[in-house]
Amino acid sequence: MTATSNFRALLALLSGFLIAIYHDASLAADEVRILEEVVVTATRRNQTVSQVPLAITAFTGNQLQARGISDMQDLARVSSSLVITTSTSETTGTEVRIRGIGTSGNNPGLEPSVGIFVDNVYRSRSGLAAGDLLDIASVEILRGPQGTLFGRNTSAGTISINTLKPEFEWGGYGEGTVQNYNGYQISAGVTGPLVDDALAFRLAASFNDRDGYVSDRLVSSRELYDRNRANVRGQLLWRPDEDVDVRLIVDYKHKEEHCCAADYTIAGPTAAAIEALGGIVKTAPFDYKAQQTFDSQDELDDWGVSLETNWAIEEDLSLTWIGAYRDSDAFANVDTDTSNIDLVKGTNWDQNDHFMSQEVRLKGVSGRFDWLVGAYYYTDDIDVDWQLLYGADFGAYFNLLLGVPAALFPEGVGDQSRYFKQDGEGWAVFTHNIVELTDNYDLVVGFRWSEDNKDATAKVVNNAVHCTVAPFIPFCPVPDLKESRGEDEPSGTLKLVRNLDIGNIYVGYSKGYKAGGFNLDRDAATTGFEFDPETVDSYEAGLKWSAPDRTFEANTAIFYSEFQNYQINEFNGVSFATTNAAQVNSTGAELELSWLPLTGLLVDAGVTWSNTQYDDHPVSNKLGQTLDGKRVPFAPEWAATGSISYEMPVGRYTGFGVINASYMGDHNSNETLEPEAEVGSFTIVNARLGLRTADANWEISVWGKNIFEEDYNVIAFNTVLQAGSWSAFRGEPRMYGASLRYSF
Repeated sequence: MTATSNFRALLALLSGFLIAIYHDASLAADEVRILEEVVVTATRRNQTVSQVPLAITAFTGNQLQARGISDMQDLARVSSSLVITTSTSETTGTEVRIRGIGTSGNNPGLEPSVGIFVDNVYRSRSGLAAGDLLDIASVEILRGPQGTLFGRNTSAGTISINTLKPEFEWGGYGEGTVQNYNGYQISAGVTGPLVDDALAFRLAASFNDRDGYVSDRLVSSRELYDRNRANVRGQLLWRPDEDVDVRLIVDYKHKEEHCCAADYTIAGPTAAAIEALGGIVKTAPFDYKAQQTFDSQDELDDWGVSLETNWAIEEDLSLTWIGAYRDSDAFANVDTDTSNIDLVKGTNWDQNDHFMSQEVRLKGVSGRFDWLVGAYYYTDDIDVDWQLLYGADFGAYFNLLLGVPAALFPEGVGDQSRYFKQDGEGWAVFTHNIVELTDNYDLVVGFRWSEDNKDATAKVVNNAVHCTVAPFIPFCPVPDLKESRGEDEPSGTLKLVRNLDIGNIYVGYSKGYKAGGFNLDRDAATTGFEFDPETVDSYEAGLKWSAPDRTFEANTAIFYSEFQNYQINEFNGVSFATTNAAQVNSTGAELELSWLPLTGLLVDAGVTWSNTQYDDHPVSNKLGQTLDGKRVPFAPEWAATGSISYEMPVGRYTGFGVINASYMGDHNSNETLEPEAEVGSFTIVNARLGLRTADANWEISVWGKNIFEEDYNVIAFNTVLQAGSWSAFRGEPRMYGASLRYSF
C-alpha cells in the first residue's frame, strides 16, 4: 500500500474508534460543564475575553496544542479574519492581514499593518516572529486598529503572543513528534525555584527537522521547503518582595532552510525562448516540483533580551517598565526567475535588524476611574545588501526575444550591490481609561501621540555595459539616494460599553496610524523613494454574551474602517513600486460561537463577511481598468473556521479527538488585481486523535494537516523577466504524524 492509502486506512480506523468511544460514553448528569475563560491583556489589564470591549480571538497554549497549532502561520486556521502568507522567504516575505488589510510584498522599508508582540515586545518585521510557537501561555488576535496601547503599525490589528512564566513549583514537559517527509520535532521545558519564593527559572527549547515537500525536476537530491530550526528561551523571575516582580527573558532562534520555490501557472509569449534554451515551462499543477539552477536558502539568527518589572505600589496603583533589545541577521538566496535556465544569479540577500524599546506604564483606580498613562521610546535600524547578476543564459535569452547582442550581457555583470540603510527613532505618550458611568455603563477613552523619524540611504553599484538599450535601462546604474522624514500623528479610541451579567455590548470609534517610510528598492529613483503614513478611522459595534450556565457564548462585531493613504507594494515582474492608494474601505461582520452541548464535547465556529475594497486608487490594471470599487488582495467576501473536539473516559485513560477546518473564499493575490492572480476558494481540514493518562502526565496522539490534500495557490505573481508568464507559490500538502508528550 502507498503512504496515502495507509494514511486513509489509519483515518478510517481512528474515526471508527472515536465513534465507538462516543456511543459507549456514560455521562454523569451532575458533572459541571462550563466553557474555559481565557484571560487576556489587550487593555494592559487582566480581563477575560467576554469583558474586553473589542473584537478579539484568544487561545491558551493548551487550546492551541489540542488543535495542533504549532507554528505561527497555523493561527490563520483558527481565526477567520486572519490571513498569513509566505512568498520568496519566510523571514523576509511573511505577510499578515486582518479583515483583508495588511502589508504586501517583501520590501524591507514597508512595515507591517498587523503588529506582532511577543511578551509585550514589538517585532519590527513579521518574518522575524514567524516560526514555531514555543512554550506558549496564550495568543491574542486583536482585530481593528490598536494604536492606543500597542503603538504604531497596528492599523489593521495586533497579534500578542505570551509565553509561560517561571513558577516557584517544579514542573515541565517533554514532547517528541515524528511525521512524513522524514520529519521529527523535539520540544521540552522545565521550571522551578532557585531561591524559595524569591527566584524562579524557566527554560524551554525546540528542534524541528524535516525534508522538503517540493523537489527539483532535474536534480533529484534538491529539496525545497524543508525544516531545520532551533529555538531556545531562558527566563528568570525575581520576587524581592510580594509587591515586585522582575522577569528577565533571553531567547534565540536559528533557522537554516531551503525556501522557497514557485512554478509556472501560465506560460506566456516568452516561454518559447525559455524552452529554446533548454528550460522547462509547462508543468503539471500541484505536483510539488520546481525547476531551479541552485538551492534556495532561507537563514536566520535572531536573538533578544527583555526585562519587565511590575511593582504594585499600592492596592490600586501599579507601575510597569519593559526594556528590550533585539538583533537579527537574515540571509536569503532565491532563484527569482522560476526557471531552470540561468537567467539571474542568486539574490544573496543580507538583512540586519537592530531594535530597542523602552516602555513605562502607570495604572491605578480612583473611585469609578480606572486610568492608565504611559510613554514609549524605540530605535529601529535596518540595513540590507543584496545583488542581482546576469546568469550564463541571460544574454542568449534576450537575444532570442529582442535580437540584441548577447555580448551586452556577460555572465556575472549587473548589480554588484544594492545597499539600503534606514535608521528609525520615535517616541509616544499615551493614556487609556475606563470610566464607570453607572453600575451598567462604562466609557472607554484612549489617546496616543506618536512621533516617528527616519533617515534612509540607498546606493546601487552596477557594472552594466548595455545602458544604451532602452528595455534594459531599469538594470542600469541609479543615483544614490539619501533622505530624512518625520511625522507626528494622533491615534486613540472612544467607546461606550453596556455591561451584561456575562459579557457586554459596545459601540465605538478608533483611529489608527502606520508610519510612512522609504521604498528600499533599487528602482526607488524612478518609482518614488518616499511614501506617506497610513491612517484609519474605524467604527465598530459588538456583542459578547454567555449563557448563565456558561455552556454557550457568542461574540459578534460589525465594523466599518476607512483607510487613507493605504500603503501598497506592487511588483511588475522587474521592480517594486511602494506607493499609497488614496483610500480603502473595509465593511464587515464577524461571529464567533463556542458551545458545550454535553460534557467533553466542544464546538467552536467563526465566520467573517467583509467587503474590503479600493475606494480611490491611482493605478489601473494591465487591461486599463480602474481598481476603484474592487476588492484588495487577500480579502475574500467569506471566510470561516470551525472545530469539534471531544473527550471522554476510556477505562483508566481519557480519549480525545479534534477536527478543525478553515475556509477561505475566492480572492485575488496580486496588488493590481490581475485576473491571472485569482485564487479559488479552498478548505483546509486538520485532525488529531489520542489518549492521555488519568493524571494527564502522558499523552499520545496521531494527527494530520490538510488531510484531504486540498490544492490551492498562496500567491500568484508576474514571472520575473518573463512578460506574460505567471508563477505561483503553492499551498502546503498533506502532513501527518504522531506525538508523545510527558508532563510533570
